[in-house]
Amino acid sequence: MQPAKSPVVKRGLWCLIAAAVLLAVCSKSSPLYPLNDWMDANIFYTMGKAMMNGSVLYRDVFDHKGPLLYLIYGVGWCVDHTGFLGVFVLEVAAFAAFLYWSLRTAEVFTGPLHPAWVLPVGAAAAAGQAFAHGGSAEEFCLPLLAWALYEVLAFAAKPQPDRCPLSLVRVGVLGFGAGCVLWVKFTMMGFFLGWVLVLAVLYLRAGWLRQLGLSCAAYLGGMALSTLPWLVYFGWNHALGDFFGVYFGDNLFLYSGGGQETAGVAAALFAIVQKVYWGCHDTPLFAVLAALGLGWLVLRRRYDAAASAAVLALGLAATSFAKGAYHVYYFLPFAVFAAPGIVPIVRTAGKVRLPGKGLRKTLPAAGGAAALAFCLLTCHNVGQMLRPAEALPQYQFAAIIQADGGSLLNYGTLDGGFYTVTGVQPPCRFFCVTNLPMPEQQAQQDALMQSGAVDYAVSLDPALDKRFDYSLTAQAEYDGGEGTIVWYLYRKNS
Repeated sequence: MQPAKSPVVKRGLWCLIAAAVLLAVCSKSSPLYPLNDWMDANIFYTMGKAMMNGSVLYRDVFDHKGPLLYLIYGVGWCVDHTGFLGVFVLEVAAFAAFLYWSLRTAEVFTGPLHPAWVLPVGAAAAAGQAFAHGGSAEEFCLPLLAWALYEVLAFAAKPQPDRCPLSLVRVGVLGFGAGCVLWVKFTMMGFFLGWVLVLAVLYLRAGWLRQLGLSCAAYLGGMALSTLPWLVYFGWNHALGDFFGVYFGDNLFLYSGGGQETAGVAAALFAIVQKVYWGCHDTPLFAVLAALGLGWLVLRRRYDAAASAAVLALGLAATSFAKGAYHVYYFLPFAVFAAPGIVPIVRTAGKVRLPGKGLRKTLPAAGGAAALAFCLLTCHNVGQMLRPAEALPQYQFAAIIQADGGSLLNYGTLDGGFYTVTGVQPPCRFFCVTNLPMPEQQAQQDALMQSGAVDYAVSLDPALDKRFDYSLTAQAEYDGGEGTIVWYLYRKNS
């Protein structure tokens, strides 16, 4: 006789299946799409591929996200050398963990729930505009944010006499998770600064001075442990200057993402409020769930829990939105605050009496079908699903380039996915031109073209053959859901 699956295993499997189904529809990394054509995702993929083939991040290949994100994509490249299947598997794992911790957060206030109750959060996050194309840095941080939120709400929801300090091991592991987010994209660290502030206030109120000191040490120790591998990696390769110069220096002093810089506290506060409003407007469903959950906590006088969630959200907003431009995927981390919104829905549904056990048993399946239908009807990526690969310029050009094994440069723009599909390694540090205002990016690419150092170049520029000794070989129109563009393929003249 087979032993019964534990609730943790059962819920974990349920969340994994739900994540796989939702992301199969909503992420362009899914096998249902010919290619994740998002330029950002292809930059991450090329950086990860180069890393796995011996190039040193930032020194030999250039982009300005965190090194852990490139490692994630590098692992995905190990599974699929010319596509996003490996990345999709990692997306599913991360999203399943996000669903699991969102469910646990709701259960803090409801008791055990069927995993189907987390589907509104999953569908809202996956189908919303903030999910973008799939594979964003924010998406891979969702499980760590959701876990940290669960821990602080589970602690704050207890009556003060029933609380006891979190174990130092748990705090240390949470610090390690915060460090992982730091090395993916540091603009989300306001969430964890808020987390530390909340725990500090609650510990001080309880008079746990010694435990607070030990917990701070454990938390910082966990962050240090997550940092150590990168210090070793860059130190071994004599690239610590490149690491800190690009990831912190360039991001803090050069990057604006095309937005206007803010000056002064008042301007920063206005930018935060404005961008939070935009995020709620662009992705209303999990914004509504978050507001519903926070309202329920306040009405039920769960003030410590409500204030804790609010502080974490404010911290996240401060470091995400005070500086630079707004991109809709910046709002995706706020999906973790949708989990408490399940609670009033569950409480209301519990008052409804359903006739017959058969009907009640079919509700989880019905919920899953409704979530899938919601994604199919509302996800902005669905229009690109099941397109034939040969309809994409990336595959059309790859057939030409791979015929003679030529080298390739993605000229003058972000990574269009041609390195991905062809499997070609990037030919130089600035293998594409990012949105950082660095003239040396274009200068290096011009020098490569001028010297004829690459066999092929792909570009959005229709007149490269007038400037360099290259001939136009092919061109193809493409609309990835954001308007029609034309890609041009140039070949070096013999």
